[in-house]
Amino acid sequence: MPQFQSIWSAILRRPAALIGLILLFLQIVAIVFAPVLATHSPVEANPLASLQPPSAEHWLGTDVSGMDIYSRIIYATRINLLISISAVAVAFVIGVPIGLLIGYYHNMASSLAMRVFDFIQSFPVFVLGMALVSVMGQEIWNVAIVLAVLFIPMFARLIRAEVLSLRQRPFISAARCSGATDGSIMFGHILPNALTPAIVQISISIGMAILLTAGLSFIGAGVRMPTPEWGLMVSSGAQQMILGIWWVSLFPGLAIVVSVLSFALLGDAAKEMFDPTNRSRT
Repeated sequence: MPQFQSIWSAILRRPAALIGLILLFLQIVAIVFAPVLATHSPVEANPLASLQPPSAEHWLGTDVSGMDIYSRIIYATRINLLISISAVAVAFVIGVPIGLLIGYYHNMASSLAMRVFDFIQSFPVFVLGMALVSVMGQEIWNVAIVLAVLFIPMFARLIRAEVLSLRQRPFISAARCSGATDGSIMFGHILPNALTPAIVQISISIGMAILLTAGLSFIGAGVRMPTPEWGLMVSSGAQQMILGIWWVSLFPGLAIVVSVLSFALLGDAAKEMFDPTNRSRT
């Protein structure tokens, strides 16, 4: 409880973190209460109501198929955050142990793992994402798996860099002299001290995953219609923007901005709070 109070007081001292927390709370509300907040079905098309501007009936207007944009944005929060958080969670769970192992042991397997990561990260993100999605299929979980593959090298490299720095520290040498095994040293001494950069990276990576999910859907390599997804909604209205039909793309685009901004603000706040040079001030 005292630790929670110290974290909460640290957040209150940072307006940006508080804003990010409020924006995240609004997204959680949209996820949990989507059936209550939505005014229409997010997947039911009505050709007679095609491309209607914002009104009392359709608060944010309708798209080319006559689907209610406001309701689709609310339900798309579930889809985008489900894909992004799942992808980052899988990448964290897989990337952290790999980074720990290849940082602690210097052998052919660790060198091979680094070359595999170099190979993955040498491809443009969207090109690799399109290739993987086209092979696996345009399903929600396939998009999450693709994003996880893209993020695993990031977490593994972060942990590896920390492990390389920590494994030569005096307290690790003392643990070896006391008879500690490699497993106890890695998981009992090194990993707890190496996790901070990866934990901070989680929030930033979720924001990146939201952008990548929307980007893949925008170019036709993400989820398929009529699934409500922000990037897909922006794509469906992009062609009408030149005709002055701005609401189809604008509001989903703003939803992407708000969501990514919330995780970026929380990531920056976490970086400040976990920074040892700032702990004395907080």
